[in-house]
Amino acid sequence: MNNLLVEQARAAYQSRDFANAAQFFAAAKAPGEVAGEIDHLRGNSLMRLRQYRDAVAAYDAALADSAYGHRGALLTNEGKAYLALNDLDHAAACFREATNDSTYPTPYKAQVALGEVLLKQGNVTEAGVAFRQAAIDEANPDPASALTQLAGCFIQLGRPQDAIEAYRTALDFAGPATNQNALYAGLGQACVAASRMDEAADAFAHAVADGAYTLSDEEQADYDRAQQALAEKPAGSGSISGTAGIPAIEADPLDPLGKSGAFMPDPSDTGFFTLSESELIQQDKQNMKVERKRKHTGLKVFLVILLLLVLVAGAGAFAYYKGFGIPSQQDAVDTLFSTVSSGGDATAELSDQLSEDQKSLIVSMVPQNATATIESMDQSMSSSTARVVAELDEGGEQEYTVTFSRDGIGWAISGLELGSSE
Repeated sequence: MNNLLVEQARAAYQSRDFANAAQFFAAAKAPGEVAGEIDHLRGNSLMRLRQYRDAVAAYDAALADSAYGHRGALLTNEGKAYLALNDLDHAAACFREATNDSTYPTPYKAQVALGEVLLKQGNVTEAGVAFRQAAIDEANPDPASALTQLAGCFIQLGRPQDAIEAYRTALDFAGPATNQNALYAGLGQACVAASRMDEAADAFAHAVADGAYTLSDEEQADYDRAQQALAEKPAGSGSISGTAGIPAIEADPLDPLGKSGAFMPDPSDTGFFTLSESELIQQDKQNMKVERKRKHTGLKVFLVILLLLVLVAGAGAFAYYKGFGIPSQQDAVDTLFSTVSSGGDATAELSDQLSEDQKSLIVSMVPQNATATIESMDQSMSSSTARVVAELDEGGEQEYTVTFSRDGIGWAISGLELGSSE
């Protein structure tokens, strides 16, 4: 291994000079030498250069290094290269194998990619299974996106009732970056397909309420149908709905094959991931008993309020000690990346402890139109260090190590270093 060429390759890679990075990584290896990390980074560089067939060869070489590991990430990247070559069979095989790597920290990426390939192949049912698996992956920071794709599968399968449930769950999980208006529009279309016109009209009204979303021609046509149905509804006839032609639901509405036995959780209840149906029924019974025993007297209300105030104060102090804050570390990262993309003064989002030159250097390392997610974090009361992965606008990912410092009760970015990318 030529260490000098390796260092030159890494420097070129970090400065996004992928052409020289690919050449230096290739030249650094001796003939027949196995070096998983070098071939991994070489494959990433070739992906940025859109040299997809050469990228496949590089990832295959990295996979041959059993000591290197990272099979899930390598297979996911190789699958994306095959997808770019329109080799759907090989792409699907790579994504499936990636999900079998128990050490892969982000298997939802392979599941989403697999679902998209299966849709291209016309295998809507298995695509729905893949999207559902991506949605329930606890590592997935955006389950709403996978649930939206799952809802689309249900529509294609003629199961609008299930699509409604998927859209509603997606709305429960929607984050700040999620286009909730689009979700409401999709929910409206699903309700029209299920002949639930009252709910459809309400969903479409939500979609356009703030004026930021324009309905597509198909969405507008469905909205018009729902409004017309409401206008023609006889007074006092109740809601407009119907089940003609809609198959009965005989399985979990979020399981296309009806075999998982699992349910989608409420976003505020992580324990839901492990509860069985019988346990849920028992839990409901217990909740009803508790409700019946409640005595809404003034004294109890006072005591409850007092207790809540004490708990909130204690929880706030504990949260501060454990490294939580408002804005959070993720909020600080989101603001930095969005401000760079919008052309604003991103240096204002950084720690006041940094010099102007340090702030400018950090801003220069942030790509345009990228979406960043904190994958892991070591946090304490006064400082935090996070591994952040940015989804690049041109495809692929870039990894960063981000450090944070306290800014009042919240957090500000105090350092940013480039890492490897998937």
